[in-house]
Order: sequence, then C-alpha cells, then structure tokens
Amino acid sequence: MKNFKFKFAAIAIILALFSSCLVDDDVTDYGAGTKIVDFPSGTVDGTFDIGLDQVEFQVPARIVGGNGSATPSDIVVTYEVDEDKTTAVEGTNFTILNNGTFTFPAGDTEATFPILIIPSSLDPELEVPLTIALKLTAATGNFPIGVSTKESTGTVIINLKPLCPITDDLSGTHTYTQTSMQYGDGTGNGTGTGIAGTISGSVTWTEAEPGKYSLDDASFGLYEAVYEDDPAVGPDGAFFTWVCREFLFSGSDQYSDVFTYNIVSVTGPVMVFTWRNTFGDGGTVTLTREGGVDWPDIFQTN
Repeated sequence: MKNFKFKFAAIAIILALFSSCLVDDDVTDYGAGTKIVDFPSGTVDGTFDIGLDQVEFQVPARIVGGNGSATPSDIVVTYEVDEDKTTAVEGTNFTILNNGTFTFPAGDTEATFPILIIPSSLDPELEVPLTIALKLTAATGNFPIGVSTKESTGTVIINLKPLCPITDDLSGTHTYTQTSMQYGDGTGNGTGTGIAGTISGSVTWTEAEPGKYSLDDASFGLYEAVYEDDPAVGPDGAFFTWVCREFLFSGSDQYSDVFTYNIVSVTGPVMVFTWRNTFGDGGTVTLTREGGVDWPDIFQTN
C-alpha cells in the first residue's frame, strides 16, 4: 500500500502545483504588499461540555502581508455578529465580550479574542450544530480588513458542538462487516473504482481518557484486505472522541492520513457508519458492540 499511496500522492502534488500556476493570476497575493487583518480560516469547530454554565472560547485572528514586518503600534479591531449566517441566539447561547473589540499589540501578527459560550443551553439532540458568524468591521488607523488568500476570510463561522457528559464506556472488541469500499486516489476522493465484496473482522477500542478512544485499525480491515498492509494506525496512534451524536477523529494512519466518520443509523447494538480518509479510501461499516450491548441512547435512531 505504501508504494501505491505514495505514487498517487506524487501525482496529486504535481497536479496541485500545475493547478496553482493556473490560478495565481486570479488570487491577490498580500505576502509582500499591504498588511491586512483577517481570520486564518472560514470555519472553526468548538466542543463544549453541556454540564458547564459558561466558558470562554478563543477565536484566532491574524495580520498578514508586508513581508511579515512588525506593526509599529497597537491595532484595535472591531467585529460584529453576522446575523444572516448565525443560527445560535445571542444572550441565550453566547455573549460577545469587550464590546466586540480586540487588540493586536504592537509587533504582533497573531491574536485571539474571547467570546462567552453558554454550553448548558446547547441541545445535543440537534443533528446540525448551532453556528456563530463573526465579521470583521474596522481597525484603527484605517487598517485594511478582509480576505487575504483563498483560504482565509473576513468572516469566521464557529460551530458549537455539544460535548455530552460521559456516562458510558465504549471500550471493547467490536465485530464488523464492511461493504461499499473504495480505493483512494491521493486527493481525498475515490478513484471511481469500487471494491467488490464484504470483509469482516473485529476492532478494539481502548479508552485513553473519558470520551476518547484509541482504535487498533482506523480502516476497519480495509488496509489489510485491499492493500495487504498493516492496520491503519500512525506512530502516535489513531483516536476518536465521542461528541454526543458523532465521533471526531484525531491522530493519523501510518501515512499521515486522517479519517472522517459519519454515523448513518444505530439500532440497539448495531451501528452503521461511513468513513473516508484524506487519501480517498472509504467504505460503509456495520459495527456490532461487544456482547450485543446496546449503544448509548443518544446514538439510537430507530
């Protein structure tokens, strides 16, 4: 699998470099030009323990451009809630602090600012998390604000993901069958070539800390069955965190790829979910909990 994956990864890199050459003329490059204030990403995920009444969430911001030269004085930035993109309720789910301002101290190009989240108001039964959209509006000295690159943005959307109190231990050696498998092509998409048949086996989840579990194979048998490779676990491990109704992956496999799991249905001890890694491998897994014990009530969909 290693040679297979690396070959496609090299092709993907070449294509990405070629593509970037094609679009450079259409993307403003502020690296050596005007300094600008923006958010480094258009979306940020936050997980919040619904047993807490309130918690401060730190939102990242940055100054780019000007060849990275330092700003000679403090830059005070203002922002506001973008009501059209916000589904959370101000005053109920969150509160803006410091009158919607934050400061870059002289010489600094990175800063964070707090907003107050009220986790106890979040409903773990919601299938789609509430959002808070914050939009930069001004900075002292007519300092420019907005979008500096394709990846950055003048607005950030914060996804409020409730973290439920942990009452169940999901550890165990669970059995699975996997179907609808697909080869990766190195870009995060499938090649269009499906893998016929069904594989089956068992996977062990071990609790690393409350709500967080290590997996002994993040691919649920696909690497061994398809590539004759070792289980999908990186040198620092492969983990998921139980976040109410979903699993959030952390760590990587041995090729530094990360995984996404989407639960489709849960009935009693049987959970069905799809998965995809950043190489593009994927499949549909039917997982039966060890001993035929039902999965926690919050997962149950039927």
